[in-house]
Amino acid sequence: MDKVAYKIAINDWSVSSSDDARTEVLRIETRCGLFAPTSSCELLLYLVPAPQPDLLSQAIGAVAGALGLGGGGEPAFSISVRGTAVKHGDTVVVELANGDRSARVMTAAVDTIHSTLEYTRIVARTALHTLAATRLNQTYQNQSVQQIIQDLAQQAGVDVGDVDTGSMYPCLLVHESTTALGAVADLARREGLDLYVDPDNKLMAKAFSKSSADHTLYYGIDLLELTLDHQPQLPAHVSVVGESPSSNQGSNAWPWIVKDASAVKSDVGSGNSLLALRDGALRSKDAADLFAKQKFGAGKDATARGRCRMLGNPMVKLGDAIEIKNAPKAELNGLFKVTRVRHVLSKREGFVTHLEFSGLDGAASADSLLGGLGKLAGVVGL
Repeated sequence: MDKVAYKIAINDWSVSSSDDARTEVLRIETRCGLFAPTSSCELLLYLVPAPQPDLLSQAIGAVAGALGLGGGGEPAFSISVRGTAVKHGDTVVVELANGDRSARVMTAAVDTIHSTLEYTRIVARTALHTLAATRLNQTYQNQSVQQIIQDLAQQAGVDVGDVDTGSMYPCLLVHESTTALGAVADLARREGLDLYVDPDNKLMAKAFSKSSADHTLYYGIDLLELTLDHQPQLPAHVSVVGESPSSNQGSNAWPWIVKDASAVKSDVGSGNSLLALRDGALRSKDAADLFAKQKFGAGKDATARGRCRMLGNPMVKLGDAIEIKNAPKAELNGLFKVTRVRHVLSKREGFVTHLEFSGLDGAASADSLLGGLGKLAGVVGL
């Protein structure tokens, strides 16, 4: 049987089950998802209260506080873990292992500390939560999607990992009426990028382009539960209309009204199940084609959605491709994209991993209905 292990670090405190099997950790749970500001980790700890000072020491401390001798300012809230103070904003790093498979699964910052007489629960949240709590006013001119996302993240105090270059925007407005996460998510969805944080809590915005599996999951070996939902594609028809310059000066002309919108209109699919969209950022036929393709592809990917519970595997990450094999029903087998990952490790239940996944060929099939990808040009207020 493979040996399960974990390592947790908060501020200057760290604990490893490999070095000390009888730790104060009762349960570890990490949750992350695409476009999910609720991505977080939760630690359930049994903490032995620190010894209380004797009555004389308490009296001296009370007098010093009354006389203002205890230092300036109100002390920040914290709890003590093995003599180390843990407070809001401290970095939490969680590493999990199952046999020879080990990996860092999450880095986050302490957000909530919940204490009872029996246990203490620490909840840490990722950079997506930071972006969701940030509102900015910013104007960008002649910047790529990559440059815009990097700047917004920097202003929010978020580290950036891999971000695809994306299209160029002659002018883009980010307004405080929406969050920084909303602005970044809108850009990512328009470009067909998946938005998430990696295990080091760095912001990622990348297009999914895998055609082979990163992990193969076998029925009877890896999988404990498996569910897959198939449904008709909705919408089956996407129609996108942009806004175009009324002169022949291209994207550098600011009048937007045109008599004939066919030059900035794109249709993908057919039928009465129609999703009709209008977007001021789309100022060319190529830009409208790109947006329509991404919307149609997202709908096609959603026709197959599944979830599974499996033996703990810390190697599976957001954006990975998984292949399910040897399931007794043929429709349960196939290649899918990981959209959510949840790891749970506890003394009572052991180590299990929960995955949610979707189809992954939607954008490619939509691309076959259109020509090559174009560059986005225009002005949009996010």
